Amino acid sequence: MNNKLETWAHVGVYGIYIKNEKVLLIKKSRGPYEGMFDLPGGKIEKGETLEQALRREFIEEVGCEIKDLQFLSMNEYSCEYKTPKEVLLNFHHTGTYFVVSLTSDDIKVDDDGEDSLGSQFVNIVDLDNIKISPIAKPMILKVIKEKLI
Repeated sequence: MNNKLETWAHVGVYGIYIKNEKVLLIKKSRGPYEGMFDLPGGKIEKGETLEQALRREFIEEVGCEIKDLQFLSMNEYSCEYKTPKEVLLNFHHTGTYFVVSLTSDDIKVDDDGEDSLGSQFVNIVDLDNIKISPIAKPMILKVIKEKLI
């Protein structure tokens, strides 16, 4: 086991889609949020804008195209995380969040072969009964509280 604390900074972009009192989430298959629900989105690849990255991630993880998007906010979260190879990471996550509308509600429920086990709609009243990534939950609640949907 490696006891050396390494640093991992992750910067991503995420979309919040709520319709009929349900929020669109993915189930994480790896990383510090493994087994938790999270918002669709992810890493910005070289040469991409935030919008391009978000559109690509929605196609990969959800199987849907974004029709419209509106900037919401940014959020940060830090924790220590042990990788499957027993490397201890000081994980710092910075996310940029958008409220989105989609061209279709026909979502992909299968895994994407990367870090999503599939997407699903979760009833807003059930949010306190499921594990949601600690960076995403405040953003979802912000949208609900401010009635941005």
